[in-house]
Amino acid sequence: MKSEIESIVRSYARLSRDVGGRLNFACDLDDEKALTAAEREQAHLDQAFFVLSFATLEHHVTTLASARLADEARRTAMRGEKFAKRWEVAIKVAGEVLKEAVPWEQEERVVLSWYTIRSDIAHGRSPSELVNVPLVLHCADQVAATLDSVLKKLDQQEGAQPRGDAPI
Repeated sequence: MKSEIESIVRSYARLSRDVGGRLNFACDLDDEKALTAAEREQAHLDQAFFVLSFATLEHHVTTLASARLADEARRTAMRGEKFAKRWEVAIKVAGEVLKEAVPWEQEERVVLSWYTIRSDIAHGRSPSELVNVPLVLHCADQVAATLDSVLKKLDQQEGAQPRGDAPI
């Protein structure tokens, strides 16, 4: 697992346990106001970490989609494409470079629905559904692992110095 993803997983787990403890305490007290406040905190926590997790996923998808683009102008243009297009190109690049099926390719419908949820949250709208943050992080980690494999393969093909992934 990539270090930035590991860090998000650890932070989310720790903060979720903290809010979970407040939820349990409110239930034990049978305090409706405390329970409502803790539930609101949990919703905010989940939404914040969902947006952060999706941003990590999106970064890796975009970097993978532009992995074979030589000049900065084309990489910048790729960043400007709709997410669905970047997802499609990332799968194509991974498949062509690695010459194997992309394990996360079948998640397209789900991931594209996450993009809609991310947009709702980011624009201050209540999300239409909740998303499992660890599932988003798992997908981000799969894409990151594929990206690492693609970059290594491209570096071997070009005989160049390893490029690595750009920081988020």
